[in-house]
Amino acid sequence: MASQYRDLFRRFGILPHNEKLYEQAFTHSSYNGMVGTHHEDYERMEFLGDSIVGMVVSTLCYKYHPDMGQGQLSVLKAQFVCSQSEADYCRKMGLIPYIRVGASMSKAVEDNIPVLEDVFESFIGAVYLDQGLDFACRLLVKLLDSDVKGARVDVEINPKSRLQEAMQAERRESVTYRILEDRIIKGAHEFVAAVYFQGDELGRGTGPNKKAAETAAARDALSRMSLPEDN
Repeated sequence: MASQYRDLFRRFGILPHNEKLYEQAFTHSSYNGMVGTHHEDYERMEFLGDSIVGMVVSTLCYKYHPDMGQGQLSVLKAQFVCSQSEADYCRKMGLIPYIRVGASMSKAVEDNIPVLEDVFESFIGAVYLDQGLDFACRLLVKLLDSDVKGARVDVEINPKSRLQEAMQAERRESVTYRILEDRIIKGAHEFVAAVYFQGDELGRGTGPNKKAAETAAARDALSRMSLPEDN
């Protein structure tokens, strides 16, 4: 019987040793509940893929941006190792038709950013287990090389998420926010927020509400991280 992944394998030059790995990589936990089976889902495989994607992106950032210091590299890396970017690469690779989810999923798969992000990582994990690390890295380099090479640090797109991803790219810890002031200026509220990581203040900002102030603080932190190291 022909493989259900035949076109996928051909597209990426994969000669599979264990096709069950790919089935697992595309199986969301909700699928088992719907069909009453006990297929393994992709969560453990996603863990592997996440590490490999991070390593390849870090290597490409380091290679193509020798003028950037550690802070800048972390921000740049986070532009690729984030939910939206990985979901976009899942689409670009044509992985969506192979994803198996249960009827309980509230969104259509093609619109479910977390699932697409997870599948991108789990597919890379499956490739690694089936084809080896060198093959998985070459596949990712081919996919990411030109994008990382031409990328520039952008602190304006979703600053809070971008800051969180930049910090977690190096350490699995979260940033925290604190409202420092709630003051009235010319009859209008103005909030002052600061963002911290491991007790150190990374940046601060103001806004007409708490959310806006926290976003401004995150933008300030990213801007500071993006400055040349010797400035």
